[in-house]
Parts: sequence; C-alpha cells; structure tokens
Amino acid sequence: MPNRGTGGISPRVYLSYAEDSPDHVDSVRRFATFLRAELGVDAELDAWYATERRDWVAWTVRQLRDADFVLAVASPDYKRIADGEPGTSSGRTRELEGALIRDNLARNVPESTRRVLSVVLPGGRAEDVPDCLRPSSTGYHLIAEYTRGALEPLLRVLAGAPLHEKPARGVFMAPAPGVDPVVVVSPPAGPVRQGVLAVGEDLVLGGVRYLVDGSHWAEEPDRDHSVIRRRARASALDPHDGSVWLRQLEMRHHTGVAESAFADLRRERELLTALAGGTSGLPEPLGLFRDGPLATLVTRWPSSRPVDGPAGTLAAAVPAPGERTDPWRMWQILRGVAGLCRALAALHARGAAHRNLTPEVIARLDDGRLVLLDLGLAGSAPRGGEGPGDYRAPEQRRGRFPTLGAATDVYQVAALTHHLVTGFPPAPAGALPIGSRVRAVPPRAAAALDASLAAEPGDRPAMNDLASALATLPATAP
Repeated sequence: MPNRGTGGISPRVYLSYAEDSPDHVDSVRRFATFLRAELGVDAELDAWYATERRDWVAWTVRQLRDADFVLAVASPDYKRIADGEPGTSSGRTRELEGALIRDNLARNVPESTRRVLSVVLPGGRAEDVPDCLRPSSTGYHLIAEYTRGALEPLLRVLAGAPLHEKPARGVFMAPAPGVDPVVVVSPPAGPVRQGVLAVGEDLVLGGVRYLVDGSHWAEEPDRDHSVIRRRARASALDPHDGSVWLRQLEMRHHTGVAESAFADLRRERELLTALAGGTSGLPEPLGLFRDGPLATLVTRWPSSRPVDGPAGTLAAAVPAPGERTDPWRMWQILRGVAGLCRALAALHARGAAHRNLTPEVIARLDDGRLVLLDLGLAGSAPRGGEGPGDYRAPEQRRGRFPTLGAATDVYQVAALTHHLVTGFPPAPAGALPIGSRVRAVPPRAAAALDASLAAEPGDRPAMNDLASALATLPATAP
C-alpha cells in the first residue's frame, strides 16, 4: 500500500456511517484518522469539516461520486438507513447517502460491488452490515483493532495488491487416446523480463551499469493495472561514479491508460531537456531508455562530500509530530525553500507544474540548497485524487482541473514548509497562521506562507513572490 513514506499515490476513500452513539462516532473518527495519518490512505470524513458552513448535499454527492472506494461502516442505524428504512440517529445526509448507494447498485452492480466495501469496526456486529450490500455473497471487512496488520486485508483491496499473484496459464496438451491424461505446464512464450527495477539488481542503461539500492525503492500499479510504476535510487558502477534517480514504467497491457503513461514520461524528459542548465535546483536529465515494455527515465542524484555518497533528502528534516524547528534550522530551511521556489518558477515559465511535491523527492545539498529529483506530474494531465496526501492542494482534492497548475505548487511548497517549521502539515480545512505557532518566522515570510495556503488558487502569491518573501532573512543566521 503506497503511503507517505514511499511517496506513492493513495486511493481516495470516503467513509459512510450513521451516528448511532457518541462512542460509535468516535470509533469511526479514530478509524478514519488511523487510515489517513498512519497508513497514508486519502480518507475523507464529514466530521473533519463540521464547523464549516457548506452545501452538505452537494458535498456528499461529490464524495460518493469521486471516491475510489466507499467504506460503509456497519451499525444498527446504518443498516436501517442503507436498506431504505427510517433511521433513528441524527446526521446531515445519511438517508441521501443510503439512497445514492442503492441507486448506484441498481445502475451498475459490478462496479458498486467493487467500490462499496462493508467494514465492521471493533465492537461492531457483522449482522449490522446492510442487506443491500449483500454481506453473505460479497463479504465484509472485520476490523479487530486499529493496527496495520489488522487492516492489511482491507489495504490490499484498496491498493489492488492480491496476497497471491495469479500465475500465467501454461500450455494444455490433450492426452493421446488410450493413455492417462497429462497436463504439462510450461512458461509462456516471449522474452524474459530484463532491466526491471528491483533491489540489488545490476542493470545497464545507456551503456552505464547501475546497482539498484533499496532505501528509496517503491512499486505500485496504475489504476487499471495495465502499467506498473517503479522508482529507485541506484549507484553507477566503476568506472562511473555517483548516484541516479530512476523512474520506470512497465507496460503489462496495451491500453489507453498505459499509452498515456508512457507519453507522460516522454513529455517529462522533453521538459527536463528544455530546462537543463538554465536554473539550479532542477533535475539533471541523463536519458530516457526504452526496452520493449520498459521505459526508464534517469536523472542525477546529487552527491554529498561529507558522506562521500548520495545527498540526503528533505525527509530527514521533517520533525516529529509537534516538534518545532529551532531558529538555526528554520533559517536554513527557509533559505533552501526560497531557492526551490525559483527552480519551480522556471518550470512554470514552461507552462508546467510539478503538482507532487514531497520531502522524499527533494534532495538537500551540503550547503542547504534544495534540488528536485524529478518533475513529478509535470508531464501528465490532471486527474482526480492526484498529489501527495499531506500536501495536496484544495483544487486537487476537489478535482478542479482548470485551476491545477503553478498555484498548486505554491500551495504545496507552503504546506511542506509549514510541516518542516511547525511539526505539523496544515489542516485540510485551513491552517492556523504560521506566526501563531512559530513566532521566530520573519513576518514577511509568515504572511507569504499564510497567503500561499489560501483555499482558492487565485488568492495565492506567484512563486517568485513567495521566493522573495522567504529570502528576506537576516544576513547571518540567528
């Protein structure tokens, strides 16, 4: 299951439930918080927005429509509402949710069966799963406790990661007359997969041999499983020195989604080539290599002299929850982020935006400068649910594609900086003024960061303006 630690794309999940009792509501909230904060699932819960005045009917319809999965939390009142009977508990749109779920089932049973998953929380009863969700024939997820191990079966469904992969079908040979039946299984015809990114593998790209290391390796399928996405750091073997960042696609099936993914990688390579050498802080391209179903984009991973090896990433600077950054580190971070802003502004000048900024894809040089390892989603068209969970801009959560762009990067840079300085990512419903959390942040920088976290993209400053505000620091560190 991809999470914040691996930088993977998380499925968007909406929790549908009834307010049977305060204890039940609290359990639902704990479940949603565990999914989001501990497991990296992009979970949505109406309770997190309870203080906002909004059109709850429109909000509910949008959540049920846009979610990759709907988790239907079993309870006596939820069963009554979902099965079309009057409920006894209060709630904003519970009867509407039940009606929409039944309507979706009637319109498309296979798709609704895949998307709507019944869950029974600790202390709940399986008999409270709604009859319309067919618990006897489709099953349900019994959550014994809020741990990763207890939720692994549910996570595998959300991630599309089966416990056992179905093997390729071999060749069946019909028996000759009069002899006992014999089934011979042999590998399917076709070339053996070589060059696949795997920890410890030695592969050749562009005539250079690389050894893949496991510290940054990750793999996840695309939504229709026609493409496998991998990424890893690798070390160039003698006589070449240094490390590289590898992002690889493997086409499993020729589909529109797969072809689009390969085209996106080519566009990113073209952007990297156009930007090369013009602005510090941008990835250095080393090539895009295609070998049958595999395409691998190679960019340089900056090095560090003190460790005589690859530089670390900004992930090492992320404080523990609630840990505030001391003034010296804050000064270094703000100066580094100011340079990163200028690099992103150069990308924006090309009409593209990163849209997937996380500490894991930003290298930190010995002198504190920050360098992007890749261009994120710059080569791809916007899609619902894109972007990193903790730093996802409001327009990415809402799926407002026309507004995705440079302002999205402004929000993500500010969200990431907020996390580095305060110890917490900004709340999706709106962050408190950063100066109220950390008084040492210079006033101009604090005001620019607050403005950059505005809900509406048009209310945010330009990236160069944010860079200027963050660079207005004392000549010497505090």
